[in-house]
Amino acid sequence: MITQQEKNTTFESVYDALVSDIYAYFNICFGTEAAEDLTQEIFLRVWKAIDLGKPPDNWRAWAFRCAVNLKNDYLRRAYSDRGAQEHFIKNAEPSAADDMQSLSVRLAFDALDRDTRELLTLKNFGFKSEEIGALLGVSASAVRTRLQKAKRVFAEKLETEVL
Repeated sequence: MITQQEKNTTFESVYDALVSDIYAYFNICFGTEAAEDLTQEIFLRVWKAIDLGKPPDNWRAWAFRCAVNLKNDYLRRAYSDRGAQEHFIKNAEPSAADDMQSLSVRLAFDALDRDTRELLTLKNFGFKSEEIGALLGVSASAVRTRLQKAKRVFAEKLETEVL
C-alpha cells in the first residue's frame, strides 16, 4: 500500500515535469482560458491514477494521450454548440512584450490550421513519429509525411509574416 506522502511526492514530480508542456499544448489548441481548465483536468486524472494505485509506466505518454482525448472531447462539445465554435479555434493573442521575431513566429503559427499546430507542437515536445502516430491514431509514416508538409507550410507562413 502506497502512503499519502508517496502519493503526494509522485504527483508533485509528475506535475513539475509535465505541467508546462500540457498547458502549452492546450494553449496552442484553444487559448489561455481553456488551457488552464483542461490542464487542471489532466492533473485531476493524474491524481486519480496515483490514488487508485494504477500509475502508468510512462507518465509523459499517458498524460499526452489523456490530453489528446480530452482535446477531442472538448472539440466535440464545442462543435455541438454553434455559438462557441470561433472561441475554441481561436488562439491566445501574443502579449505586448513579445519582440518582433517572436511575434512573427506566433502570427505564422496562428495562421496554421489546428491539426498542423498540434502536430508541430507534439514534435517540438520531443515525441517521435511513432509516438505521435499512436497519440493521433495514424501510422508513423503518415506522421512523417504530415510533418514534412507542416514544416514547409509553416516556413511559408513565417516568410509571409516577416516580409
